[in-house]
Amino acid sequence: MSKTTLGFLFSGLIYLLLGVTLGALFFIFPQFRALKLVHVHLTLVGFVIFAIFGIGYHILPRFRGNPLHSESLAWVQFWLANIGLVGLLIFMGIGAFHGSSAIQAAEAVFGSILAISFYLFIYNMFVTLKGKKEA
Repeated sequence: MSKTTLGFLFSGLIYLLLGVTLGALFFIFPQFRALKLVHVHLTLVGFVIFAIFGIGYHILPRFRGNPLHSESLAWVQFWLANIGLVGLLIFMGIGAFHGSSAIQAAEAVFGSILAISFYLFIYNMFVTLKGKKEA
């Protein structure tokens, strides 16, 4: 497996661990329920989407019989996705207790970084899947 595939799978598992832990803390500390959006993003984006990225990078090129268009682009996408998600989670968490326009602006910046990483995945997969099938 490539370092990108493993990176997405391992980071996805870490996000799952954090998401489940935060969800469990909702029952111990009810005031943490203000962090519901953080919990949702940890589990859905952090685990589900990152697992899809990792599995997609490993399996989709093989299904088509083509090499991945760009492993280096995939690696950039991995780092942008993690930076975007972690930044978004931090500012969502702060915003849950101390909302302000500056916090919302920071959420928008990190959310945009995350969205750019999604576009990079789509581009890399599209070019990979569209490429000529090896004989």
